[in-house]
Amino acid sequence: MSPRSPSAVSAPLDTLSYTAPSRIRTFLCPVGLISRPRFLDFVSRLQDTAIIRLGDVTPDPRPERVMFSPQGFPDGFVVYNFVTAVDSHHAFLEDLELYRRTFAVFGLADYSNISNLTDLQVVIGALQAQHPQALIHKVILFDCPLDQNQLPSVDFICVPPKRASRIASVRTTLCDLTSALLAELPLLAKAFQTTDTIASPLARDDDYDSVTLTTVPGALSRSSPAGSTGSLPSTINKDNRIAQPLSHHTERQRMRRKGRSMKIIGNMYLLAGRTFDALKEYTEALNVLKGVNDHLWHASCLEGIGICMAILAYIGVPFVIPSAVLPPVSPSSDKRELETPQLLDLLPQMTSTILSLYNRSQNFPGESVPQITYAETILRMTNLLTCTALAGGWTAAARAAAVLSRPVPEISIPYSQFHHAKMNVMNWIAAAQMVRLDGVNSVDAARILTGIAAACGKLGYLRKRGFVLRQLVAELIPRILQARRVAQNRWSHVPRSGVDDDEYWDDSRDANVQQQELDSSVLAVLSDICDVYGIPVDPSSEFSSFGWQDVKTSILKTCIGLCQVIPDYVGIAQYTSMLFRFSANDLSVDEQLAMSRNFRNAYTSARSLGAQGFEHEYWDRYLVRDIAVVESSLWAMPSLVQLEAARSNGTDASSPFIYNPFGKKGDEEENKHILVLGEPVEFKVILQNPFAFELDISTMSLIGTDADFSSDVISLIVPPRKLYPISIYLTPTSVGVLNVIGCKFQVFGCKETILPITPTMAPITPPARIKNFGLEARISSMVEIPSPSSVKQVSVEVVPALPVLRVKRISLLQGSLMLLEGERRRFVIALGNVSETVSANAISFSFSDSTTKSLGAALEEQFRSESERYEIEMFLHKRAALRCVTDLNELEIPANGEAEIEVEVLGKRGLTAGHIEISYSHIIDSDLLLEERYVRTLTVDINLTVNASIEVAGCDFVPFSYDMPMICTSDGQVTTTDFLLKFLAGVGIPFEEMDSYCIMLLDLRNSWPSQLTVELDSRLGANDIHTIREVIQPGHLSRLLVPIRRISDVDTSLPIPSLSPRKQFTRQSTRSLPGSASTKSLVWSAEVERKVFWYREELLKLLDGRWSDNIADTDSLRKGAVELRGLRISPQMVDIVRVDNVVVDLSLTSSEHTRRSGKYHWVIEADSFCTLAASVTSHSVAGSVSGILRLQPTLRNLPVSTALDINRRILFNGILQMPVVGIKSGDVRRIETDFVLLARGEYEFVASFEDTTTGFDGRTYLCREKLVISCN
Repeated sequence: MSPRSPSAVSAPLDTLSYTAPSRIRTFLCPVGLISRPRFLDFVSRLQDTAIIRLGDVTPDPRPERVMFSPQGFPDGFVVYNFVTAVDSHHAFLEDLELYRRTFAVFGLADYSNISNLTDLQVVIGALQAQHPQALIHKVILFDCPLDQNQLPSVDFICVPPKRASRIASVRTTLCDLTSALLAELPLLAKAFQTTDTIASPLARDDDYDSVTLTTVPGALSRSSPAGSTGSLPSTINKDNRIAQPLSHHTERQRMRRKGRSMKIIGNMYLLAGRTFDALKEYTEALNVLKGVNDHLWHASCLEGIGICMAILAYIGVPFVIPSAVLPPVSPSSDKRELETPQLLDLLPQMTSTILSLYNRSQNFPGESVPQITYAETILRMTNLLTCTALAGGWTAAARAAAVLSRPVPEISIPYSQFHHAKMNVMNWIAAAQMVRLDGVNSVDAARILTGIAAACGKLGYLRKRGFVLRQLVAELIPRILQARRVAQNRWSHVPRSGVDDDEYWDDSRDANVQQQELDSSVLAVLSDICDVYGIPVDPSSEFSSFGWQDVKTSILKTCIGLCQVIPDYVGIAQYTSMLFRFSANDLSVDEQLAMSRNFRNAYTSARSLGAQGFEHEYWDRYLVRDIAVVESSLWAMPSLVQLEAARSNGTDASSPFIYNPFGKKGDEEENKHILVLGEPVEFKVILQNPFAFELDISTMSLIGTDADFSSDVISLIVPPRKLYPISIYLTPTSVGVLNVIGCKFQVFGCKETILPITPTMAPITPPARIKNFGLEARISSMVEIPSPSSVKQVSVEVVPALPVLRVKRISLLQGSLMLLEGERRRFVIALGNVSETVSANAISFSFSDSTTKSLGAALEEQFRSESERYEIEMFLHKRAALRCVTDLNELEIPANGEAEIEVEVLGKRGLTAGHIEISYSHIIDSDLLLEERYVRTLTVDINLTVNASIEVAGCDFVPFSYDMPMICTSDGQVTTTDFLLKFLAGVGIPFEEMDSYCIMLLDLRNSWPSQLTVELDSRLGANDIHTIREVIQPGHLSRLLVPIRRISDVDTSLPIPSLSPRKQFTRQSTRSLPGSASTKSLVWSAEVERKVFWYREELLKLLDGRWSDNIADTDSLRKGAVELRGLRISPQMVDIVRVDNVVVDLSLTSSEHTRRSGKYHWVIEADSFCTLAASVTSHSVAGSVSGILRLQPTLRNLPVSTALDINRRILFNGILQMPVVGIKSGDVRRIETDFVLLARGEYEFVASFEDTTTGFDGRTYLCREKLVISCN
């Protein structure tokens, strides 16, 4: 096993912090089998404990290793800079800036993936071979349950599992590693102290003569800097030998070597956390280097003193500012200038001095300052001043931010103070921008410019930051293009005119370009630029809410061009995906096609080179516009039936309202789809492709939550610029609620992406163009991040397995049937269960016909009276055209079985088609108590033809009259030869009771082209039914005389009922009376309409009609019922049919002076005493009746004025009006009055009864027949 180099992991510490030179660079690499997430987790655990206090570090007991003992300054601390990438570009700076050196190499291993610890022994040797400049090489075993004593070597460090260890255990481990590192630092210090020559970074080889010297353990092998005029620094030559000057070196050179070595020792003390010792070494080295005019090292030493003072100020340890760094004071200075300056004022002055020394070093060849050092010195001071500006001064928060890169909390700062601090920082930023970038490589140039941009962003100078980043892009593009051309020339097989490779690469160094620059760091810089311009690199993030769209499009195109030049196929695919995602609308058709071709080629090339896991998600989040369930044509989709609601016709019995507008709408249930377990269901998916190129989808499947299912996986190509429908099947595998939330796609060149259903796109509202000042201008120009305005999900219910029924056959020829009105016919439907596992044991039928719609439309008409509405509802709800004859309670169709069901059809007028809906399900005993059930529905349509048969053409009513002559036979019986008496005798009605009956004249028409026999039954009593039989020829009308028993005991105060199940109230309506034009203006009142309605209903209960044809073959005999609800009666007819609540009857008492010539006709002698008997009979259903009986005698056949003149013609013994009280229902009260007729002639007696039960405004009842008396 060998260590592997992962991609760089961003460290939490700021690399441009003012105290960044005080951190120990430590390289972390994965060892053994370890996943990237696990490795990053281990790195994060180490970064959490990167600051180690020296008081917690155990010192090394060896006396030769105590030079950097932690006991020398227990309050100090060591700060680790953990990195996961080796920086070989700045190796030439490691003598001058020792913090760039890698001091420790830690291999991170996952103990759970290691089978044998002895195999890791070779890892230590590999780490030492790959990183010989490091002082310690260790392997840290994370999640290791073993003790340290159980490990095979001291080079292995054990860290317990995370759940069993706290952060203190990792800190203890780092304390032990720090102890080992501090014990190795004396060896490196001794090596530098014994070296006679320490060269500057840009020193040339010919500045010193080289002699062979044994290599010091741990010495670093360095390479030449990019852009240097020499080939190698002086300390190590090309043959890896330490260079020593000849014996003729002067005293000045020896003092310079001494000052430089002291400065390096100060660097080591600073890295080791012994800040006081570092400050002392820096001060002594400063005096030496200043005396020999070593400007470069003098400035570096001065910078180290500033860092030491900043760290000591953070720790809170008092110190004395060295006099060598204080500004010079003239003898004429006042007392204020003689005081020691504040540290915050002193540090910028020291940095100005440092920059001045750096500028002086440019006059000495080989001793000049590298451009990266010069620029980073300015940026570190800029970072320090930025922290103090944000913190409001040299506060504790500012010191923590400057030393440990802690975030500065937001505080309120006076504007004048903050503005002055910002102006001071901007002066330093201007100085950093003046640094020439010709002598640095591309990565360093990017770091310098991004550092400047970061400082501008922290201070709120956003436009300044944008300008710097644009400068960064302009600086980066030609360098990458030139690097690409150099690489192409090197790899080509064309001869280069004798120019050898070494000379070629020397020239390339002069051009400041190296092949090593073309790595992932360039792509990291591009990612940073995208973030700054509002283009998120993370595929899971949305478009940023600031920046110009045109600029973003231009930046993305530039990134794609750079990746093509490198070439980096992964970068091409990445930034092309981002371009399609964020700026597709800004691309023309040709640009989209070209980008699509480049994307496919780059993806294919990257995969052929072995690249894995670089795919991004698909760029259009609105790919899935809609998903809907397609009802299967093979079997019906089940529905949920509320059993209780079905029995109550959809109303809630517990609610006081028949209709509740706030109740659950029926549409919600209709829109809910229900799937059956194990049955595949088709889903229709609408995909959109707004681009100008075809969309190649490798795999597509449905995704959902809750219930389990299996989805088909399909591949397809979506045409350009289209909404493309596609069908995909899904099979539920578990019962429950299944929520289809979207689709999973594998688009060519993209990773598997899960996209939701987005029916509508979110609009982007452009901001108002309003001028503002300061940060408000940026805030007001932000665009709301577009997000799907509505994300849809398709919720379906998955129910247990259900049977599937099919119609095998119908006993109708071609599904059609002809019948007459009122006729009933039957046919058979054979049902088969095609399910192999489930039987159908719960089957129900529901019917509808072609008359339903027309009757419903008529019912909605507003002008209909209540009686007409009742008739329509009667034919709509009570006269069903179809009826199931078979008992369905015991019916069960087994799996793969068959059953026959008999259905009866009733011929209704206007019936042309019938619709049979068969609902079926499978229930078990536990389902019997459920209030709802899942059923399937099977529909059967039949064609019906209904012809007219017997129609009611009209009717009238005639009362029986006693006004006829009567003959007394020898035996004293009254008889007559009149036709009426013959009719009564034929019907069986006694003559004395004929006033309890009436005659209905019923006209019937035969509309069938063959004669029909009609039989009409009239119920005259409880067991007395009179039947009338009549043969009616085709097209003829026949009048039937139907005796009707007069109707009594009808409560006409009841409202007209409604047969509609959802009708809440009835509207009071009026109706025109039938008749002539003069009577049409009359209107039926509600009372009259109720009276006519209830007497008509009672009349229909007494009648029953049927018809049949005269064919002899009884098997083919047609028969049916006469539709008598076509009868229409008027209030006058009701007066004939009904029996009043109070009946008044007049008669005479038989005597020798009286003779009866008719039931209501008497002959008496003049001047004889007679008795007039008035009988009052109560038929009221409301209780007892009281009133006033009035008798009115008149002369017959005379005008009214003369007829009432009876004062001298009749004498009465009593009064003609008298009270009658408390007549119970069914009782008869008889009142007798004596009278004498004084004059001969014909007289009429009429009686009336005024009902005063509820007051004197009651109804008056007249006797039906007048009493006629002839006086001789």
